[in-house]
Amino acid sequence: MPWIARHRARATRDFESVGRPDVQRRLAAIAPVVVAPVSTGIGLGILRDLGRLGIPLIALDSEPAAIGLASRYALPCLCHDPRYEEEAFVEDLERLGAMLPQRAVVFPAYDDNVWTLSRHAERLERYYHVPLARWDAMQRLADKEQQMKAAWNVGVDTPKTYFVHGPDDLEAAAAAVPFPALFKPLRHQEMRRRFGTKVIVTPTAESLAGAYETARECGPLMLQEIVPGDDRDFYTFGAYHDASSRALGVFVSRKVRQHPRDFGESRIAESCWVDDVADDALRLLAELSFHGVSGTEFKRDPRDGRLKLMEVNARHWLHHSLATAAGVNLSLIAYCDALGRPIEGGTQVDGVRWLDFPRETRDSLVELVRRKLSVRDLVSGLRSVRVDATFSFDDPVPAFEELATVAALQVERDLAKLSRIGR
Repeated sequence: MPWIARHRARATRDFESVGRPDVQRRLAAIAPVVVAPVSTGIGLGILRDLGRLGIPLIALDSEPAAIGLASRYALPCLCHDPRYEEEAFVEDLERLGAMLPQRAVVFPAYDDNVWTLSRHAERLERYYHVPLARWDAMQRLADKEQQMKAAWNVGVDTPKTYFVHGPDDLEAAAAAVPFPALFKPLRHQEMRRRFGTKVIVTPTAESLAGAYETARECGPLMLQEIVPGDDRDFYTFGAYHDASSRALGVFVSRKVRQHPRDFGESRIAESCWVDDVADDALRLLAELSFHGVSGTEFKRDPRDGRLKLMEVNARHWLHHSLATAAGVNLSLIAYCDALGRPIEGGTQVDGVRWLDFPRETRDSLVELVRRKLSVRDLVSGLRSVRVDATFSFDDPVPAFEELATVAALQVERDLAKLSRIGR
């Protein structure tokens, strides 16, 4: 991709490289795509979904070391982080859009970017096709209390749940929800940002007050029962819905192993169509008047065999590139719909697997030593792997960037430990 390679070192907020004649010719020939952010496998996967088809891409991120900025498929540019500077991020998009020879399709790859694009879609439509729900509909997904209530409206099962808006709700919550239970934030990502975990576990009613004192930093919460079962009981329904909430592309996968166990993200996932997963998700997304790419997560409860809703992600999810490898390119479907082009949704092939190699390697070694994973299960889990979270032979640099970042962080942690010991 010489039009990209020439400008690889020019990732700046002034978007200087976008205005160069060779870049302008490329962006004028085929409707481009802007993806933000690209610091994880979510954004990187979108770049590869479309870049391999010859669609010109611009990758945006606030971090210069973001792995997607190193992709051979995208022109790298820096932008502000909408979590901290929403207006500045929107202005970045407007400045970039004014430089484009035609309207681009824009894809958000993280919750903050989803909410920002949804809130400001009308403002940005001058420069971009924005294939996602507007804020009047999207705000029901931004608040997990409204998500859960939408599920109850259409008969989609959830774990037993009580919404905790303050300490006065704890007594009623303890009476309504069986233990062990867990706290989740009503606002996406709040707990992960503060504590590096998705949930805070409350084993007993006696531990509830202490867990709440920790979790309350994340704002309003919900207390949910813990649904038993193992990693293979988790399913994701991936889809793209158009502006009329018609599903134009659908896909189902299940987790094989996750990091961490019980409450984590996939480290191995497998394409696996399941009818009731699709039925429940489609019913819920219709109730939410959803438009865009989504990943709806369920867990099957071994106590009654029923699916229980975990959450709806109003964007591409971590292992969405598995859908493409299995024959359903949701990014392409969304791109074509945004441009008003004919769409072929595709039918998934079951049994294809996605791997997050660094997580799988680290976790499996620990589990082997602790005898929580057998060699047979380790090997069988790697069967039929077709796509990795970050590594790809046709686009290898992002994976090396990720390894270098992880190594640098580990060295930093080790030096901090040595510093404390030396005091």
